[in-house]
Amino acid sequence: MKKTFKILGLAVIYVIIAAAIIFVLMYLYKSNDFFRSLFEGSVDAPSQLSTGNDIHEAAEKVEKLNKNAAQLSLFILIFILILQAFAFVTAAGVFSGLKRSRESIQVRLKKLENADLFLDLPLYFGLLGTVASFVVMSFNPNISRLIAYSSTLVGIIFSVILRLTLQYPLKQALISASEPNDKESKDSKSEDSEPNDKESAQ
Repeated sequence: MKKTFKILGLAVIYVIIAAAIIFVLMYLYKSNDFFRSLFEGSVDAPSQLSTGNDIHEAAEKVEKLNKNAAQLSLFILIFILILQAFAFVTAAGVFSGLKRSRESIQVRLKKLENADLFLDLPLYFGLLGTVASFVVMSFNPNISRLIAYSSTLVGIIFSVILRLTLQYPLKQALISASEPNDKESKDSKSEDSEPNDKESAQ
């Protein structure tokens, strides 16, 4: 039952974050000219068109092409940021569960090593965004290269933040907590060995 509520809670968090990302970026795209210009490519109108009507038609086609390219760039950015948020929330949930776990320290340390996958997800999603942007640019050169170059950078930043804020403090705490246990186990082994030594001597 608790696991079901946990999954539902994470799903609600994902939906809220995704909706917030979509709302903020769409609002900035529609209301801020500078933000919108970051996604627009540059396309030159055909130079061979010289008449007024042809120039007007070419300008309209260029404007429409730029608008479509900018919107596609925006959608790619939204998709990548939603994936990054998904990776961040998932990693936070996994490490929070490890922190609250009542399992032995050795087991939690091993699970911590396996959890490295969640720390690398932002890198994979960033590379996915870069590859997707370049693939789209091969069909439409107007797509903003800003998305292609920044996707991997965002993935690296998210991965570093996760490692510094989640992995490192938890690993340090588990290592520090494991030292007294190691000393106690060594002391108990030495105490158990002393009676055996006495019995063998008799």
